[in-house]
Amino acid sequence: MIEWILHRPPHASNPAEIRVAERLRGLADSPHAWTVIWGYYYQDKSGMQREGDFLILGPAGGLLVLEVKSSLPRHFPETGRWEGAGGDDPFSQLNTEWQGVIRGINAKGNAPYIEKALCVPGVDAPPDVENFQGVPRNWLVTGNDLENWVSTWLRIFGNRVRNSVDPLQKRAVLEAFGQGSLPEEKRAFIDHTEQLFERQFTSRFALLDQLSENRQLLIHGGTGTGKTWHALELAVRHAREGDGRRVLFLTYNKALTAQLRRIVALRQIERGEVVVRGWEELFLELCALAGKPITTPAPGSPVDTIRSFYEIELPRLVLEISRDPSLRKTWPAFDALIVDEGQDHDTCWHAEIDSLPAESGGWWHIYQLLLRQIRDSPAGIFYDAAQRPPFRAADRFDPAVLAAAWSQPAHVRLQPAVRYTRPLWQFFRDHTSPATAGMIEALGSGDHLPEGPDAEIHTLSAGADPCALVESILARWKKSGLCDPTDVLILHAQSDIANSPLGDRRVLAGRNLRECTEEEDSPGCIRHTSIHKAKGLDSKAVILIGMPPHKDLVTDYEHFSWFMAVSRARQLLAVVESG
Repeated sequence: MIEWILHRPPHASNPAEIRVAERLRGLADSPHAWTVIWGYYYQDKSGMQREGDFLILGPAGGLLVLEVKSSLPRHFPETGRWEGAGGDDPFSQLNTEWQGVIRGINAKGNAPYIEKALCVPGVDAPPDVENFQGVPRNWLVTGNDLENWVSTWLRIFGNRVRNSVDPLQKRAVLEAFGQGSLPEEKRAFIDHTEQLFERQFTSRFALLDQLSENRQLLIHGGTGTGKTWHALELAVRHAREGDGRRVLFLTYNKALTAQLRRIVALRQIERGEVVVRGWEELFLELCALAGKPITTPAPGSPVDTIRSFYEIELPRLVLEISRDPSLRKTWPAFDALIVDEGQDHDTCWHAEIDSLPAESGGWWHIYQLLLRQIRDSPAGIFYDAAQRPPFRAADRFDPAVLAAAWSQPAHVRLQPAVRYTRPLWQFFRDHTSPATAGMIEALGSGDHLPEGPDAEIHTLSAGADPCALVESILARWKKSGLCDPTDVLILHAQSDIANSPLGDRRVLAGRNLRECTEEEDSPGCIRHTSIHKAKGLDSKAVILIGMPPHKDLVTDYEHFSWFMAVSRARQLLAVVESG
């Protein structure tokens, strides 16, 4: 494995350095731990600050100062000058750099054994000669040396380093030349970014202040714009009005419902009440209150059976109950309605459900019957038609029909994403498809997003242990200070984790796994759920497992699922692709 510490973006480096970095990236497959610092500053004897190219810390503790040149420097003895770089001796420059590195590390603690070499990646040289083009061979690292890195390392260091790297020596190296790379520094950076996200969302709540005179809001927002948090804030504001109001907060999936219930329970609402319900939970409750309970399909039922129940049988029964005033009296009443992921709530009935003209509006007809002022009630509906899943009929959600169902709706559009770091935003854009282009375009330009770690892609090879790979990611993120395992949300393509590559595991990295749909909060656990149950959720860190590589995705459903999964991550993302 290899740990990179970059002090400038790779594209800002010269081609020779980039070529060296490309060769060193092969160490990612090494069973040993390597640390590479690319770009650093040291002070010479006069105190002048100078720039170096690479510092490489090996698994046995040796540190190599590697200065990169585009071509092999030549020396003409009659003039004493060297070609390029103003005629200065590049090996004298390397020696100055080497001494500066030693001084810098010793100022922080004990330095490891340090060697130096001049790297010319565009040249190959025989490994067993004393001199090459007038230069001592042991001073050089050439292109073919980079291809056989371990042999080259042993040639340079010999028996001078044998033991595992000393943690205190590594810390001294990082304190001297790896600014920001210590675990506590990385954690502080990640935590500060989380605070930035929170402040940005909170500042956007001023939009709700500006719209406070509008009784009904239809708010459109793309992925990562904070629809859920705006919806929650608006629900609390409605609950606090007057002597207190009863607000129905509707969601679509169980995981988000469970999370919002926990959040609402922690909020201090001085007066009023916010009642969080999933749509299917609500419909089942309405049936039971009317004395007509209905049994849901058993786990493992055929997909068509489940779909028929939730799209036809359950909505049809609720609609039939709504026609009986005496049964409708058993239903709860609310003062205001808030709906998150509104695009997943049908605005028309299934073709197999007989409805009257006065019952148009699909599920929303039922929602309004629960409101004391029906279509005149306060409401906030948050939606993005592009995020309606491909397996749900697109023609059963129409924003125009939704708007017409209310007496005085105001239309609002949230500004593009503020929930992601720039590297994740770029990762999403680099993996677009026709099925996700609209959602990715809604992410905006990304000009002012914070920095953060790059997304990781791991391939699960045949015979490899998926659990071991996921645990290695969790352990590395924790050791490097990026996040704790409890900060991670694991997403799998399969509804049941037992059918995913992780199998029927209940513990990972020493932590219990907890399904996000579970109502009871369990501190200290690692959360997991299926991709479609995770809709509306987000997490500091996400590991996606069980989907094929993006280039192998075929259907719109697969592309939609992939994007829904990776876009749950705010800062850290690891995609474990099926082989």
